[in-house]
Amino acid sequence: MEERHRTLLIKQNPWWQDKKITLPEFERDLLEKLQKYVGYKQIIAIIGLRRVGKTVLMKQIMQKLGAPKNNLCYISLDDMDFQKYNIVEDLINYFLEFSDKNKTKYLFLDEVQKLPNWADLLKTYYDTEENLKIFISGSASLELTEFKETLAGRILTFHLSILTFKEFARYHGMESAISEKELFREYDLKFASKKEKYTKLFESYLIKGAFPELLDINDEEFIKKYIKESVIEKAIADIARLADEDEKIIFELLRLLANSNARLFEISNLSGILKINRNLVSYYINLLEKSFLINIAYNFTASIAKQVRASKKQYSAHSSIVIAILDYPFEVLKTEVSGHLAEAAIAGNMGKTVFWRTPQKDEVDIVVKDKNGLLPIEVKYQQNITGSDVAPVLKFCRKFGVRKGMVITKELLEKRDIDGTEFLFVPAWLFLLVDSESLWHSLK
Repeated sequence: MEERHRTLLIKQNPWWQDKKITLPEFERDLLEKLQKYVGYKQIIAIIGLRRVGKTVLMKQIMQKLGAPKNNLCYISLDDMDFQKYNIVEDLINYFLEFSDKNKTKYLFLDEVQKLPNWADLLKTYYDTEENLKIFISGSASLELTEFKETLAGRILTFHLSILTFKEFARYHGMESAISEKELFREYDLKFASKKEKYTKLFESYLIKGAFPELLDINDEEFIKKYIKESVIEKAIADIARLADEDEKIIFELLRLLANSNARLFEISNLSGILKINRNLVSYYINLLEKSFLINIAYNFTASIAKQVRASKKQYSAHSSIVIAILDYPFEVLKTEVSGHLAEAAIAGNMGKTVFWRTPQKDEVDIVVKDKNGLLPIEVKYQQNITGSDVAPVLKFCRKFGVRKGMVITKELLEKRDIDGTEFLFVPAWLFLLVDSESLWHSLK
């Protein structure tokens, strides 16, 4: 192995020379969950959109392991020199040679998808090396490669999402979770006096709340430039390189989707605008979703086949991505576009969602189905809620025999009985701080 490779490896592992590294104090919620899996042999894979904090998360795990310094090895495959199979093999062997053989060794490979045939390399070490625990990270493009078959049974995958509003509030020193069954009581005691602060915090979240490096930055031009260049363009370049596809068309497709954020989309319309065939548009959308740049929501129906054929809705991964790619001024939050941005934020914080839409165009934004039953949720991020705003939810309730519904608002918090259906009106910021059990209980 060349001296420059050894030198670079030592630079990436300063603790080998008793040098301290300084990491952010703020910890993502996923960190606590991952610590429970450290004792298992399986490789831990952390995947997610660029700039969500995967590298910091890996280094925070390292700090908490309490392992001997020579038994910790971090290799960033972002470095061009380290993107060759035989070189990485040499680096790992170098680490193993100087580690304590009697204790667990921890290997961290960052941006692993940049190494050709990485899954084969990991399989070899997993199967032959005793006391070796491997952690890997990858921008979601890790999902685009066929690694699951090679590493079947040997890997556990975890998604590091964009920052949730709970995390955003916690970072800013605000109460960040409601788990009490008495929602209104806890609101009165802890939140009512600060509701204006929370409303402003939620607006700040819509503008920049996806990415940890923007938490303390308020410069509009910098925020949009950072998101466009460090997140969007880099993620699309990853997709284009791995899938051997046209970067410009994928970017233009994402821009078109951002322009119809939180709304229905038709493959045929996009195909016509981009002047490429439907199958290719469908393929690109699949790649954008696998890279966590967008989320696709399906129409609520019992039939999976119908679900696939029916109209679909798409959300950008975060409202700040829409603002950056369309170059909206932050004042956009004072326009009707804010409703779509808020809906996307709600859906993004909930993970995979479904909506309900009839041929007559009655529509409910989100339908939750869990052990408690069905709950239709309409997002109306506005000051005044009218009867027509809740009409689609009432139609859903009658059709499916449901007696409860929810409307997510800008400021309103109250319960109402409307035509025999119990409605909970809850501000968007509060909804994102409440766990689902508390919401269900407040509707009982």
